[in-house]
Amino acid sequence: MPAGGLGRMIVPMLPFTIPTTSAADERAHLEQLLAERALAVDHGLLEDIDAEIAAASGTFVGLAVTEIATLRGQITGRQQG
Repeated sequence: MPAGGLGRMIVPMLPFTIPTTSAADERAHLEQLLAERALAVDHGLLEDIDAEIAAASGTFVGLAVTEIATLRGQITGRQQG
């Protein structure tokens, strides 16, 4: 079990880059990978596709949070403090 006893691993953060895709595009990519995973089961490629799904999932979450924060900032102004 990882440090902290929560049963989750802390993934190292990559340096910030300006997104070139939207959360909706990344969600569609993630759904495609999940569909491909069903085929990968039959060919023994689960390890590869699971790693790609994990990366796409993290990317989707990051993009979604960024888009929400940007929209919130546009609507209510930047948070101070």
